[in-house]
Amino acid sequence: MQGKNRKIVQTLKKLKQRSLTDEGERTVLDQFNQKVERAGGIEALIEKLKVMYQYFRDPHVSKTKKGLVGAALLYFILPTDVVADWIPVAGYLDDMTAALLVWRLLSKELELFAQKSIQNDSAKR
Repeated sequence: MQGKNRKIVQTLKKLKQRSLTDEGERTVLDQFNQKVERAGGIEALIEKLKVMYQYFRDPHVSKTKKGLVGAALLYFILPTDVVADWIPVAGYLDDMTAALLVWRLLSKELELFAQKSIQNDSAKR
């Protein structure tokens, strides 16, 4: 498992740079919702990814943090990463690992962001 985690981290580092390009940002914004629909049954992860997606879109987020979150989102979106998504179950395990690694790094900030988003949604109603 250590070797696989190392590969995931290496891929995330590459995707961090890509997520900060116009092409990378466009990929996240254009393909995130479709990928969520295809992934389906992993609800707890999907909820975290939705928070990360909104965080990525927030203009007040620093470029460094946006790059980290963008890398996790690209990792989730792109079908060929460490384990190809078409492989049943295993194809999403590495996606989950990548997303949760980034979530852990930014957990306090992402949880606060999620709470503020919920409060803002409630205030609009």
